[in-house]
Amino acid sequence: MMPSLVARCLAGALLVLTSACVQQQAPSASPAAAPVLSWKALLIGGDDAQPVFSNAVDTLQQRLAAFGVAAQDIAVLKSDAPPGEGVANRANVERQVHRLAGTAATGCFVFITAHGYPRGGLVLARSRIVIRPGDLDRLLERACGALPTVAIASGCFSGVYTDDATLRRPNRIVLAAARADLPSFGCSASERYTYYDRCFLDVLQQGAPWQAIAARVSQCVSGIERRSGDPPSHPQAFFGAAVARLAAF
Repeated sequence: MMPSLVARCLAGALLVLTSACVQQQAPSASPAAAPVLSWKALLIGGDDAQPVFSNAVDTLQQRLAAFGVAAQDIAVLKSDAPPGEGVANRANVERQVHRLAGTAATGCFVFITAHGYPRGGLVLARSRIVIRPGDLDRLLERACGALPTVAIASGCFSGVYTDDATLRRPNRIVLAAARADLPSFGCSASERYTYYDRCFLDVLQQGAPWQAIAARVSQCVSGIERRSGDPPSHPQAFFGAAVARLAAF
């Protein structure tokens, strides 16, 4: 497995991070989702080996607030947070996920950026655990149920999430930073964000279709990788039939 590439993602961390490639699954004649009038969000920076993960979560929190998402509807967990309820660990994820529950007009949004583990998932460094696809499915099912749901997994090998059958439900959009067998890039102290997070924050636009956002992120990541001399990470995407035309925030 290309030791030099994996080493770049492992630098200063216990584990590598997970990601994936854009692969749109929605049928062209799929029904539109019910209108989403409000969103609730859970943002997780799972590792503090480099500042890029917390930087992305902080910026995304500000962006969602600018979109009109209420402060009480945005839960933020970071690995470098002071001890308490803001730390990105297993107990706090379990505690905060219930805040995603809402009415039929509510959309669920989960963003996880961290190092990833091959054939595993994204890492919560403070708990020394991996959030596996089945774990994420359980959390989403418990909190969001059939509500329109967008889950973003940003890290090396994160395509394990888009590949997983349990996560591929009609009411869900799942985006990942890299194919399941590939690293992603930018997890460095010299970067403000990982490549994928930088592109996601650059192209995220209120009211834009999630399909368009996913395509633009993939193009952006490919451009950065070419300019930096890194091999492709191939970001991935799954679109459930009920949310194929869902727009962002």
